[in-house]
Amino acid sequence: MQIIDDQESHEILGNDETVKEHLTNCNNSQTRSLSRKSSLNVSRNSSKENVVQKQHLVTTVFELTGIQEKEGSKEFGTLILLGVMLLLFIISITGFFIMWFTEYYNDTMLSQIILKNDSESTKNWMNPNPKYDTLLKVHIFNYTNIDKYFAGIDDKIKVEDIGPLTYKEHTTKVNVSFNNNYTVTFRDHRTYQFLPEKSNCEEREIFVLPNVPLISASTKIEKINIFKKIMAIKIINAYDEGAFKTLTAHEFLWGYRDRIVSLDIGTGSSHFGLLMNRNGTSVDSLQINTGEDDIRKFSIITQFNGQPLLDFWADQKCNRVDGSDASMFPPHILNTREDLQVFLQVLCRKIPLSFEKEVTILNNIDAFRYRTPLNVFSSPENNPENECYCHNTQVCLPSGVINATKCYNGAPIFPSFPHFFSGDPKIYKDFDGIMPSRELHQTYADIHPRFAFPISGASRIQINIAVHKGSILKNKLDRIKEGTILPLIWIEITSGDFTDEIIENLYISTFGLNAIQYALKYGTLFACIISFALIVGGFYNLTQKRRQHALSKT
Repeated sequence: MQIIDDQESHEILGNDETVKEHLTNCNNSQTRSLSRKSSLNVSRNSSKENVVQKQHLVTTVFELTGIQEKEGSKEFGTLILLGVMLLLFIISITGFFIMWFTEYYNDTMLSQIILKNDSESTKNWMNPNPKYDTLLKVHIFNYTNIDKYFAGIDDKIKVEDIGPLTYKEHTTKVNVSFNNNYTVTFRDHRTYQFLPEKSNCEEREIFVLPNVPLISASTKIEKINIFKKIMAIKIINAYDEGAFKTLTAHEFLWGYRDRIVSLDIGTGSSHFGLLMNRNGTSVDSLQINTGEDDIRKFSIITQFNGQPLLDFWADQKCNRVDGSDASMFPPHILNTREDLQVFLQVLCRKIPLSFEKEVTILNNIDAFRYRTPLNVFSSPENNPENECYCHNTQVCLPSGVINATKCYNGAPIFPSFPHFFSGDPKIYKDFDGIMPSRELHQTYADIHPRFAFPISGASRIQINIAVHKGSILKNKLDRIKEGTILPLIWIEITSGDFTDEIIENLYISTFGLNAIQYALKYGTLFACIISFALIVGGFYNLTQKRRQHALSKT
Protein backbone atom coordinates (compact mmCIF):
# COMPACT_ATOMS: atom_id res chain seq x y z
CA MET A 1 0.00 0.00 0.00
CA GLN A 2 2.84 2.27 0.78
CA ILE A 3 4.64 1.55 -2.49
CA ILE A 4 1.50 2.06 -4.39
CA ASP A 5 0.84 5.32 -2.60
CA ASP A 6 4.32 6.62 -3.23
CA GLN A 7 4.07 5.73 -6.83
CA GLU A 8 0.80 7.44 -7.21
CA SER A 9 2.24 10.41 -5.44
CA HIS A 10 5.21 10.39 -7.73
CA GLU A 11 2.97 10.19 -10.72
CA ILE A 12 0.98 13.07 -9.45
CA LEU A 13 4.08 15.08 -8.64
CA GLY A 14 5.53 14.06 -11.92
CA ASN A 15 2.73 15.93 -13.62
CA ASP A 16 3.78 19.23 -12.01
CA GLU A 17 3.94 21.04 -15.34
CA THR A 18 0.46 19.96 -16.12
CA VAL A 19 -0.73 21.26 -12.77
CA LYS A 20 1.02 24.57 -13.29
CA GLU A 21 -0.49 24.92 -16.71
CA HIS A 22 -3.90 24.10 -15.31
CA LEU A 23 -3.47 26.61 -12.50
CA THR A 24 -2.30 29.25 -14.97
CA ASN A 25 -5.33 28.69 -17.15
CA CYS A 26 -7.59 28.94 -14.13
CA ASN A 27 -5.95 32.17 -13.03
CA ASN A 28 -6.22 33.65 -16.51
CA SER A 29 -9.86 32.67 -16.68
CA GLN A 30 -10.51 34.25 -13.30
CA THR A 31 -8.62 37.37 -14.34
CA ARG A 32 -10.66 37.70 -17.51
CA SER A 33 -13.82 37.13 -15.54
CA LEU A 34 -12.83 39.76 -12.99
CA SER A 35 -11.90 42.13 -15.81
CA ARG A 36 -15.26 41.66 -17.42
CA LYS A 37 -16.99 42.17 -14.09
CA SER A 38 -14.88 45.25 -13.43
CA SER A 39 -15.71 46.68 -16.84
CA LEU A 40 -19.36 45.95 -16.27
CA ASN A 41 -19.18 47.55 -12.85
CA VAL A 42 -17.43 50.63 -14.27
CA SER A 43 -20.03 50.89 -16.99
CA ARG A 44 -22.81 50.53 -14.46
CA ASN A 45 -21.16 53.04 -12.13
CA SER A 46 -20.78 55.51 -15.01
CA SER A 47 -24.41 55.05 -15.91
CA LYS A 48 -25.39 55.53 -12.29
CA GLU A 49 -23.33 58.70 -12.09
CA ASN A 50 -25.11 60.08 -15.16
CA VAL A 51 -28.46 59.17 -13.69
CA VAL A 52 -27.48 60.76 -10.39
CA GLN A 53 -26.44 63.92 -12.17
CA LYS A 54 -29.64 64.03 -14.16
CA GLN A 55 -31.68 63.40 -11.03
CA HIS A 56 -29.81 66.01 -9.00
CA LEU A 57 -32.41 68.80 -9.44
CA VAL A 58 -35.31 66.53 -8.57
CA THR A 59 -33.42 65.02 -5.62
CA THR A 60 -32.72 68.52 -4.34
CA VAL A 61 -36.41 69.32 -4.53
CA PHE A 62 -37.14 66.06 -2.65
CA GLU A 63 -34.80 67.11 0.11
CA LEU A 64 -36.21 70.62 0.31
CA THR A 65 -39.79 69.42 0.38
CA GLY A 66 -39.08 66.68 2.92
CA ILE A 67 -39.86 63.81 0.56
CA GLN A 68 -36.96 61.46 1.33
CA GLU A 69 -35.63 58.97 -1.18
CA LYS A 70 -36.47 55.96 0.97
CA GLU A 71 -36.99 52.56 -0.55
CA GLY A 72 -40.68 52.09 -1.17
CA SER A 73 -41.53 55.77 -1.22
CA LYS A 74 -39.44 56.90 -4.18
CA GLU A 75 -42.11 56.52 -6.81
CA PHE A 76 -44.84 57.82 -4.53
CA GLY A 77 -42.75 60.91 -3.69
CA THR A 78 -42.06 61.54 -7.36
CA LEU A 79 -45.77 61.33 -8.14
CA ILE A 80 -46.55 63.80 -5.38
CA LEU A 81 -43.91 66.16 -6.70
CA LEU A 82 -45.25 65.82 -10.23
CA GLY A 83 -48.75 66.60 -9.00
CA VAL A 84 -47.56 69.70 -7.19
CA MET A 85 -45.51 70.84 -10.16
CA LEU A 86 -48.42 70.21 -12.53
CA LEU A 87 -50.71 72.29 -10.32
CA LEU A 88 -48.10 75.04 -10.16
CA PHE A 89 -47.72 74.91 -13.92
CA ILE A 90 -51.47 75.20 -14.49
CA ILE A 91 -51.69 78.16 -12.11
CA SER A 92 -48.64 79.87 -13.57
CA ILE A 93 -49.68 79.34 -17.21
CA THR A 94 -53.12 80.74 -16.37
CA GLY A 95 -51.51 83.74 -14.68
CA PHE A 96 -49.12 84.12 -17.60
CA PHE A 97 -51.98 84.24 -20.08
CA ILE A 98 -53.94 86.71 -17.93
CA MET A 99 -50.99 89.04 -17.35
CA TRP A 100 -49.62 88.99 -20.90
CA PHE A 101 -52.70 88.72 -23.10
CA THR A 102 -55.58 90.36 -21.21
CA GLU A 103 -56.37 93.65 -19.46
CA TYR A 104 -57.50 91.89 -16.30
CA TYR A 105 -54.89 93.49 -14.03
CA ASN A 106 -55.48 96.96 -15.42
CA ASP A 107 -59.25 96.54 -15.27
CA THR A 108 -58.98 95.38 -11.66
CA MET A 109 -57.04 98.51 -10.77
CA LEU A 110 -59.47 100.72 -12.69
CA SER A 111 -62.43 99.16 -10.90
CA GLN A 112 -61.31 101.10 -7.84
CA ILE A 113 -62.29 104.41 -9.45
CA ILE A 114 -65.78 103.35 -10.51
CA LEU A 115 -68.46 105.47 -8.85
CA LYS A 116 -70.65 103.21 -6.75
CA ASN A 117 -73.05 104.32 -4.07
CA ASP A 118 -71.24 104.48 -0.70
CA SER A 119 -67.92 103.29 -2.15
CA GLU A 120 -64.66 104.83 -0.97
CA SER A 121 -63.93 106.31 -4.39
CA THR A 122 -67.38 107.93 -4.45
CA LYS A 123 -66.87 109.45 -1.02
CA ASN A 124 -63.56 110.93 -2.16
CA TRP A 125 -65.19 112.22 -5.33
CA MET A 126 -68.05 113.87 -3.44
CA ASN A 127 -65.90 115.35 -0.67
CA PRO A 128 -62.28 115.46 -1.81
CA ASN A 129 -59.50 116.13 0.65
CA PRO A 130 -58.65 119.87 0.64
CA LYS A 131 -55.03 118.98 -0.09
CA TYR A 132 -56.17 118.23 -3.65
CA ASP A 133 -57.86 121.62 -4.12
CA THR A 134 -57.24 123.45 -7.38
CA LEU A 135 -56.16 127.05 -7.86
CA LEU A 136 -58.22 129.65 -9.71
CA LYS A 137 -55.99 132.39 -11.11
CA VAL A 138 -57.71 135.49 -12.49
CA HIS A 139 -56.17 138.15 -14.73
CA ILE A 140 -58.13 141.39 -15.21
CA PHE A 141 -57.75 143.70 -18.22
CA ASN A 142 -57.41 147.26 -16.93
CA TYR A 143 -58.32 149.95 -19.48
CA THR A 144 -55.64 152.53 -18.72
CA ASN A 145 -56.32 155.22 -21.35
CA ILE A 146 -60.01 155.02 -22.13
CA ASP A 147 -60.57 158.77 -21.55
CA LYS A 148 -57.70 159.70 -23.86
CA TYR A 149 -58.97 157.28 -26.46
CA PHE A 150 -62.49 158.75 -26.47
CA ALA A 151 -60.95 162.23 -26.55
CA GLY A 152 -59.07 161.27 -29.71
CA ILE A 153 -55.65 161.65 -28.09
CA ASP A 154 -54.69 157.98 -28.36
CA ASP A 155 -55.25 155.89 -31.45
CA LYS A 156 -55.61 152.57 -29.66
CA ILE A 157 -57.17 151.36 -26.45
CA LYS A 158 -54.48 150.37 -23.99
CA VAL A 159 -55.21 147.37 -21.80
CA GLU A 160 -52.98 146.09 -19.04
CA ASP A 161 -53.08 142.45 -17.98
CA ILE A 162 -53.01 142.59 -14.17
CA GLY A 163 -52.83 139.45 -12.10
CA PRO A 164 -53.09 136.85 -11.15
CA LEU A 165 -55.45 137.11 -8.25
CA THR A 166 -55.16 133.56 -6.93
CA TYR A 167 -57.91 131.68 -5.12
CA LYS A 168 -58.00 128.25 -3.58
CA GLU A 169 -60.96 126.44 -5.12
CA HIS A 170 -62.62 123.67 -3.14
CA THR A 171 -65.28 121.68 -5.01
CA THR A 172 -67.75 119.21 -3.54
CA LYS A 173 -70.70 117.38 -5.05
CA VAL A 174 -74.19 118.09 -3.71
CA ASN A 175 -77.69 116.86 -4.56
CA VAL A 176 -76.09 113.55 -5.55
CA SER A 177 -78.46 110.92 -6.89
CA PHE A 178 -77.48 107.50 -8.26
CA ASN A 179 -79.72 106.31 -11.06
CA ASN A 180 -80.68 102.84 -12.30
CA ASN A 181 -78.94 103.30 -15.65
CA TYR A 182 -75.41 103.45 -14.15
CA THR A 183 -75.37 107.24 -14.01
CA VAL A 184 -75.14 109.74 -11.18
CA THR A 185 -76.69 113.23 -11.08
CA PHE A 186 -75.16 116.06 -9.06
CA ARG A 187 -74.36 119.74 -8.76
CA ASP A 188 -70.99 121.30 -8.03
CA HIS A 189 -70.60 123.39 -4.90
CA ARG A 190 -67.53 125.63 -4.93
CA THR A 191 -65.96 127.82 -2.29
CA TYR A 192 -63.04 130.21 -2.74
CA GLN A 193 -60.30 131.50 -0.50
CA PHE A 194 -58.11 134.39 -1.63
CA LEU A 195 -54.38 133.64 -1.43
CA PRO A 196 -52.50 136.96 -1.26
CA GLU A 197 -49.13 135.20 -1.10
CA LYS A 198 -49.77 133.70 -4.54
CA SER A 199 -51.27 136.88 -6.04
CA ASN A 200 -49.72 139.84 -7.81
CA CYS A 201 -52.37 142.32 -6.69
CA GLU A 202 -54.97 142.84 -3.98
CA GLU A 203 -58.71 142.36 -4.25
CA ARG A 204 -59.20 146.01 -3.27
CA GLU A 205 -57.15 147.25 -6.22
CA ILE A 206 -59.16 149.57 -8.50
CA PHE A 207 -59.65 148.96 -12.23
CA VAL A 208 -61.26 150.82 -15.13
CA LEU A 209 -63.50 148.28 -16.82
CA PRO A 210 -66.30 147.97 -19.38
CA ASN A 211 -69.75 148.44 -17.88
CA VAL A 212 -70.89 144.89 -18.52
CA PRO A 213 -74.52 145.29 -17.32
CA LEU A 214 -74.99 148.36 -19.52
CA ILE A 215 -73.43 146.76 -22.61
CA SER A 216 -75.47 143.60 -22.02
CA ALA A 217 -78.67 145.62 -21.60
CA SER A 218 -78.00 147.35 -24.91
CA THR A 219 -78.11 143.95 -26.62
CA LYS A 220 -80.99 142.44 -24.67
CA ILE A 221 -83.23 145.48 -24.94
CA GLU A 222 -83.46 145.08 -28.70
CA LYS A 223 -85.27 141.75 -28.23
CA ILE A 224 -88.13 142.86 -25.97
CA ASN A 225 -91.45 144.35 -27.04
CA ILE A 226 -91.59 148.02 -27.97
CA PHE A 227 -93.39 149.24 -24.84
CA LYS A 228 -90.92 147.60 -22.41
CA LYS A 229 -88.08 148.75 -24.60
CA ILE A 230 -89.12 152.44 -24.46
CA MET A 231 -89.58 152.28 -20.70
CA ALA A 232 -86.21 150.56 -20.13
CA ILE A 233 -84.36 153.05 -22.33
CA LYS A 234 -85.80 155.98 -20.38
CA ILE A 235 -84.83 154.45 -17.03
CA ILE A 236 -81.31 153.52 -18.14
CA ASN A 237 -80.69 156.92 -19.68
CA ALA A 238 -81.85 158.50 -16.43
CA TYR A 239 -79.11 156.61 -14.60
CA ASP A 240 -76.62 158.34 -16.88
CA GLU A 241 -74.06 155.57 -16.60
CA GLY A 242 -70.98 155.51 -18.77
CA ALA A 243 -69.81 152.62 -20.90
CA PHE A 244 -66.84 152.17 -18.53
CA LYS A 245 -66.79 152.28 -14.77
CA THR A 246 -64.35 152.05 -11.88
CA LEU A 247 -64.55 148.97 -9.66
CA THR A 248 -62.38 147.02 -7.26
CA ALA A 249 -61.21 143.59 -8.32
CA HIS A 250 -63.43 141.96 -5.72
CA GLU A 251 -66.52 143.84 -6.90
CA PHE A 252 -65.93 143.04 -10.55
CA LEU A 253 -65.33 139.34 -9.89
CA TRP A 254 -67.61 138.44 -7.01
CA GLY A 255 -70.41 140.94 -7.27
CA TYR A 256 -71.72 144.41 -6.50
CA ARG A 257 -75.20 145.88 -6.50
CA ASP A 258 -76.05 147.33 -9.88
CA ARG A 259 -79.11 149.42 -10.78
CA ILE A 260 -79.33 148.17 -14.35
CA VAL A 261 -79.20 144.54 -13.25
CA SER A 262 -81.96 145.34 -10.76
CA LEU A 263 -84.26 146.16 -13.68
CA ASP A 264 -84.37 142.40 -14.25
CA ILE A 265 -83.84 142.51 -17.97
CA GLY A 266 -83.40 138.77 -18.22
CA THR A 267 -81.21 138.30 -15.14
CA GLY A 268 -83.41 137.94 -12.08
CA SER A 269 -80.79 139.41 -9.76
CA SER A 270 -79.76 142.77 -8.32
CA HIS A 271 -76.05 142.01 -8.23
CA PHE A 272 -73.50 141.49 -10.93
CA GLY A 273 -70.08 139.82 -10.83
CA LEU A 274 -68.29 137.92 -13.57
CA LEU A 275 -67.54 134.97 -11.29
CA MET A 276 -70.47 135.39 -8.95
CA ASN A 277 -72.27 132.28 -10.19
CA ARG A 278 -69.19 130.11 -9.66
CA ASN A 279 -69.29 130.74 -5.92
CA GLY A 280 -71.67 128.42 -4.08
CA THR A 281 -73.91 125.76 -5.55
CA SER A 282 -74.04 125.71 -9.32
CA VAL A 283 -77.34 126.43 -11.02
CA ASP A 284 -76.47 123.72 -13.54
CA SER A 285 -76.79 120.00 -12.89
CA LEU A 286 -74.75 117.27 -14.53
CA GLN A 287 -75.38 113.59 -15.06
CA ILE A 288 -72.36 111.39 -15.77
CA ASN A 289 -71.74 107.69 -16.35
CA THR A 290 -70.39 105.87 -13.30
CA GLY A 291 -68.42 103.32 -15.33
CA GLU A 292 -69.99 100.43 -13.43
CA ASP A 293 -71.45 98.80 -16.54
CA ASP A 294 -68.61 99.82 -18.87
CA ILE A 295 -65.40 101.48 -17.72
CA ARG A 296 -65.01 102.96 -21.21
CA LYS A 297 -68.00 105.21 -20.47
CA PHE A 298 -66.62 106.37 -17.13
CA SER A 299 -67.12 110.11 -16.43
CA ILE A 300 -68.86 110.80 -19.76
CA ILE A 301 -71.63 113.38 -19.36
CA THR A 302 -75.04 112.03 -20.34
CA GLN A 303 -77.22 115.02 -19.42
CA PHE A 304 -76.80 118.74 -18.79
CA ASN A 305 -79.64 120.29 -16.77
CA GLY A 306 -81.68 117.16 -17.33
CA GLN A 307 -81.30 117.18 -21.11
CA PRO A 308 -79.09 114.96 -23.31
CA LEU A 309 -78.70 117.78 -25.84
CA LEU A 310 -78.33 121.56 -25.70
CA ASP A 311 -80.46 123.96 -27.69
CA PHE A 312 -77.84 126.67 -28.18
CA TRP A 313 -76.29 125.67 -31.48
CA ALA A 314 -77.31 125.02 -35.07
CA ASP A 315 -77.41 121.21 -35.13
CA GLN A 316 -77.30 118.11 -32.97
CA LYS A 317 -73.57 117.53 -33.40
CA CYS A 318 -72.66 120.80 -31.71
CA ASN A 319 -75.41 120.41 -29.11
CA ARG A 320 -74.02 117.11 -27.81
CA VAL A 321 -72.74 117.10 -24.23
CA ASP A 322 -71.00 113.70 -24.22
CA GLY A 323 -67.63 114.86 -22.98
CA SER A 324 -65.93 114.79 -19.59
CA ASP A 325 -65.87 117.61 -17.07
CA ALA A 326 -62.03 117.75 -17.22
CA SER A 327 -61.54 116.34 -13.71
CA MET A 328 -61.39 112.75 -15.00
CA PHE A 329 -61.51 110.89 -18.29
CA PRO A 330 -62.34 107.38 -19.60
CA PRO A 331 -59.04 105.51 -18.98
CA HIS A 332 -59.02 103.26 -22.05
CA ILE A 333 -59.13 106.12 -24.52
CA LEU A 334 -55.56 107.05 -23.56
CA ASN A 335 -54.29 103.85 -25.19
CA THR A 336 -55.61 104.92 -28.58
CA ARG A 337 -54.28 108.51 -28.39
CA GLU A 338 -57.71 109.70 -29.52
CA ASP A 339 -58.85 113.22 -28.71
CA LEU A 340 -60.31 113.72 -25.26
CA GLN A 341 -63.62 115.57 -25.32
CA VAL A 342 -64.21 118.11 -22.55
CA PHE A 343 -67.55 119.78 -21.94
CA LEU A 344 -66.97 123.31 -20.62
CA GLN A 345 -69.96 124.94 -18.96
CA VAL A 346 -68.39 128.37 -19.41
CA LEU A 347 -68.64 127.79 -23.18
CA CYS A 348 -71.73 125.59 -23.28
CA ARG A 349 -69.93 123.31 -25.72
CA LYS A 350 -67.36 120.57 -26.02
CA ILE A 351 -63.76 121.19 -26.94
CA PRO A 352 -61.17 118.55 -27.83
CA LEU A 353 -57.81 117.90 -26.21
CA SER A 354 -55.32 116.34 -28.62
CA PHE A 355 -52.42 114.12 -27.61
CA GLU A 356 -49.10 115.92 -27.95
CA LYS A 357 -46.39 113.78 -26.33
CA GLU A 358 -45.33 111.71 -23.36
CA VAL A 359 -43.74 113.81 -20.64
CA THR A 360 -41.99 113.28 -17.32
CA ILE A 361 -43.08 115.50 -14.44
CA LEU A 362 -42.60 115.71 -10.67
CA ASN A 363 -39.42 113.68 -10.31
CA ASN A 364 -39.83 111.14 -13.12
CA ILE A 365 -43.58 110.54 -13.03
CA ASP A 366 -44.75 109.68 -16.55
CA ALA A 367 -47.78 111.45 -18.02
CA PHE A 368 -49.51 112.02 -21.35
CA ARG A 369 -49.67 115.67 -22.39
CA TYR A 370 -52.77 116.85 -24.22
CA ARG A 371 -53.38 120.33 -25.65
CA THR A 372 -56.28 122.17 -27.20
CA PRO A 373 -55.89 122.33 -30.99
CA LEU A 374 -55.18 125.75 -32.43
CA ASN A 375 -58.34 125.62 -34.56
CA VAL A 376 -60.85 125.14 -31.71
CA PHE A 377 -62.27 128.65 -32.20
CA SER A 378 -61.46 128.92 -35.91
CA SER A 379 -64.05 130.14 -38.38
CA PRO A 380 -65.80 127.53 -40.56
CA GLU A 381 -63.54 128.54 -43.43
CA ASN A 382 -60.55 127.21 -41.51
CA ASN A 383 -62.34 124.50 -39.54
CA PRO A 384 -65.56 123.19 -41.12
CA GLU A 385 -66.36 121.34 -37.86
CA ASN A 386 -67.19 124.72 -36.31
CA GLU A 387 -69.88 125.65 -38.81
CA CYS A 388 -72.68 124.68 -36.43
CA TYR A 389 -71.25 127.06 -33.80
CA CYS A 390 -71.82 129.99 -36.14
CA HIS A 391 -75.22 131.55 -35.41
CA ASN A 392 -75.23 133.43 -38.70
CA THR A 393 -73.59 131.30 -41.37
CA GLN A 394 -73.66 134.23 -43.79
CA VAL A 395 -71.45 136.39 -41.55
CA CYS A 396 -69.47 134.22 -39.14
CA LEU A 397 -67.09 135.60 -36.56
CA PRO A 398 -63.39 135.75 -37.35
CA SER A 399 -61.23 132.95 -35.98
CA GLY A 400 -60.46 133.12 -32.28
CA VAL A 401 -63.82 133.75 -30.56
CA ILE A 402 -67.16 132.02 -30.14
CA ASN A 403 -70.58 133.60 -29.77
CA ALA A 404 -71.97 132.24 -26.47
CA THR A 405 -74.83 134.73 -26.17
CA LYS A 406 -77.50 132.04 -25.79
CA CYS A 407 -75.44 130.39 -23.09
CA TYR A 408 -75.43 133.63 -21.04
CA ASN A 409 -79.14 134.47 -21.17
CA GLY A 410 -78.74 136.87 -24.05
CA ALA A 411 -75.67 138.73 -22.75
CA PRO A 412 -73.17 139.21 -25.62
CA ILE A 413 -70.38 137.08 -24.11
CA PHE A 414 -67.79 135.95 -26.64
CA PRO A 415 -65.20 133.62 -25.03
CA SER A 416 -61.74 133.01 -26.48
CA PHE A 417 -58.34 131.82 -25.42
CA PRO A 418 -56.39 134.34 -23.28
CA HIS A 419 -55.10 137.32 -25.25
CA PHE A 420 -57.03 135.94 -28.24
CA PHE A 421 -54.37 133.25 -28.67
CA SER A 422 -54.69 131.49 -32.05
CA GLY A 423 -57.22 134.14 -33.12
CA ASP A 424 -57.33 136.43 -36.12
CA PRO A 425 -55.21 139.55 -35.36
CA LYS A 426 -57.96 141.81 -36.66
CA ILE A 427 -59.93 140.99 -33.49
CA TYR A 428 -57.45 142.95 -31.38
CA LYS A 429 -55.95 145.36 -33.91
CA ASP A 430 -57.47 148.33 -32.04
CA PHE A 431 -55.81 147.36 -28.74
CA ASP A 432 -52.37 147.81 -27.23
CA GLY A 433 -51.33 145.26 -24.63
CA ILE A 434 -52.67 142.08 -26.24
CA MET A 435 -49.74 139.65 -26.49
CA PRO A 436 -50.73 136.04 -27.30
CA SER A 437 -48.35 133.33 -26.10
CA ARG A 438 -48.57 129.58 -26.51
CA GLU A 439 -46.81 128.89 -23.23
CA LEU A 440 -48.94 131.31 -21.23
CA HIS A 441 -52.30 131.06 -22.92
CA GLN A 442 -52.88 127.60 -24.41
CA THR A 443 -54.77 124.99 -22.42
CA TYR A 444 -52.97 121.74 -21.68
CA ALA A 445 -53.28 118.79 -19.31
CA ASP A 446 -50.82 116.13 -18.14
CA ILE A 447 -52.91 112.98 -17.73
CA HIS A 448 -52.08 109.98 -15.54
CA PRO A 449 -51.41 107.11 -18.00
CA ARG A 450 -53.36 104.49 -16.04
CA PHE A 451 -56.15 106.26 -14.16
CA ALA A 452 -56.69 109.14 -16.61
CA PHE A 453 -56.96 111.99 -14.13
CA PRO A 454 -55.09 115.28 -14.67
CA ILE A 455 -51.91 115.40 -12.60
CA SER A 456 -51.04 118.91 -13.65
CA GLY A 457 -51.92 121.39 -16.36
CA ALA A 458 -53.79 124.61 -16.94
CA SER A 459 -57.31 125.20 -18.21
CA ARG A 460 -57.37 128.71 -19.67
CA ILE A 461 -60.24 130.76 -21.04
CA GLN A 462 -60.92 134.45 -21.60
CA ILE A 463 -64.26 136.20 -21.15
CA ASN A 464 -65.02 139.01 -23.61
CA ILE A 465 -68.06 141.12 -24.35
CA ALA A 466 -69.16 142.28 -27.80
CA VAL A 467 -70.38 145.82 -28.36
CA HIS A 468 -73.84 146.33 -29.82
CA LYS A 469 -74.53 150.03 -29.55
CA GLY A 470 -78.27 150.08 -30.20
CA SER A 471 -80.41 152.78 -28.66
CA ILE A 472 -78.47 152.96 -25.41
CA LEU A 473 -74.81 153.02 -26.43
CA LYS A 474 -74.94 154.89 -29.71
CA ASN A 475 -73.85 158.12 -28.01
CA LYS A 476 -71.57 156.55 -25.40
CA LEU A 477 -69.11 154.61 -27.57
CA ASP A 478 -68.48 156.96 -30.45
CA ARG A 479 -65.00 155.70 -31.37
CA ILE A 480 -65.62 152.04 -30.68
CA LYS A 481 -66.84 150.18 -33.73
CA GLU A 482 -69.99 148.09 -33.79
CA GLY A 483 -69.12 144.49 -32.97
CA THR A 484 -65.83 145.32 -31.24
CA ILE A 485 -64.93 142.59 -28.76
CA LEU A 486 -63.74 143.98 -25.42
CA PRO A 487 -61.57 141.69 -23.25
CA LEU A 488 -62.67 141.50 -19.61
CA ILE A 489 -60.76 138.80 -17.73
CA TRP A 490 -59.01 135.54 -18.36
CA ILE A 491 -58.92 132.67 -15.89
CA GLU A 492 -56.54 129.81 -15.38
CA ILE A 493 -57.38 126.71 -13.34
CA THR A 494 -54.35 124.72 -12.22
CA SER A 495 -53.50 122.02 -9.72
CA GLY A 496 -52.58 123.10 -6.22
CA ASP A 497 -49.30 122.63 -4.42
CA PHE A 498 -47.75 119.18 -4.64
CA THR A 499 -47.02 118.19 -1.06
CA ASP A 500 -44.75 115.25 -0.21
CA GLU A 501 -47.84 113.19 0.59
CA ILE A 502 -49.40 113.90 -2.80
CA ILE A 503 -46.17 113.04 -4.61
CA GLU A 504 -45.91 109.82 -2.58
CA ASN A 505 -49.46 108.86 -3.59
CA LEU A 506 -48.61 109.58 -7.21
CA TYR A 507 -45.52 107.40 -6.94
CA ILE A 508 -47.57 104.55 -5.53
CA SER A 509 -50.25 104.87 -8.22
CA THR A 510 -47.55 104.97 -10.89
CA PHE A 511 -44.41 103.06 -9.92
CA GLY A 512 -45.92 100.85 -7.21
CA LEU A 513 -48.70 99.44 -9.37
CA ASN A 514 -46.36 99.14 -12.35
CA ALA A 515 -43.83 97.21 -10.24
CA ILE A 516 -46.54 94.80 -9.09
CA GLN A 517 -47.68 94.34 -12.67
CA TYR A 518 -44.18 93.60 -13.96
CA ALA A 519 -43.52 91.26 -11.02
CA LEU A 520 -46.68 89.32 -11.82
CA LYS A 521 -45.94 89.23 -15.55
CA TYR A 522 -42.38 87.99 -15.29
CA GLY A 523 -43.05 86.01 -12.12
CA THR A 524 -45.68 83.92 -13.90
CA LEU A 525 -43.33 83.49 -16.86
CA PHE A 526 -40.52 82.29 -14.57
CA ALA A 527 -42.92 80.00 -12.69
CA CYS A 528 -44.05 78.48 -15.99
CA ILE A 529 -40.48 77.71 -17.02
CA ILE A 530 -39.42 76.29 -13.64
CA SER A 531 -42.55 74.18 -13.13
CA PHE A 532 -42.31 72.81 -16.67
CA ALA A 533 -38.65 71.92 -16.17
CA LEU A 534 -39.47 70.17 -12.89
CA ILE A 535 -42.29 68.23 -14.55
CA VAL A 536 -39.94 67.04 -17.31
CA GLY A 537 -37.29 66.18 -14.72
CA GLY A 538 -39.83 64.36 -12.59
CA PHE A 539 -41.06 62.22 -15.46
CA TYR A 540 -37.48 61.41 -16.42
CA ASN A 541 -36.69 60.48 -12.83
CA LEU A 542 -39.75 58.25 -12.60
CA THR A 543 -38.92 56.53 -15.90
CA GLN A 544 -35.33 55.85 -14.84
CA LYS A 545 -36.41 54.38 -11.52
CA ARG A 546 -38.89 52.06 -13.19
CA ARG A 547 -36.24 50.98 -15.71
CA GLN A 548 -33.73 50.27 -12.95
CA HIS A 549 -36.35 48.37 -11.03
CA ALA A 550 -37.09 46.22 -14.09
CA LEU A 551 -33.37 45.53 -14.66
CA SER A 552 -32.84 44.55 -11.04
CA LYS A 553 -35.49 41.85 -11.32
CA THR A 554 -33.74 40.29 -14.32
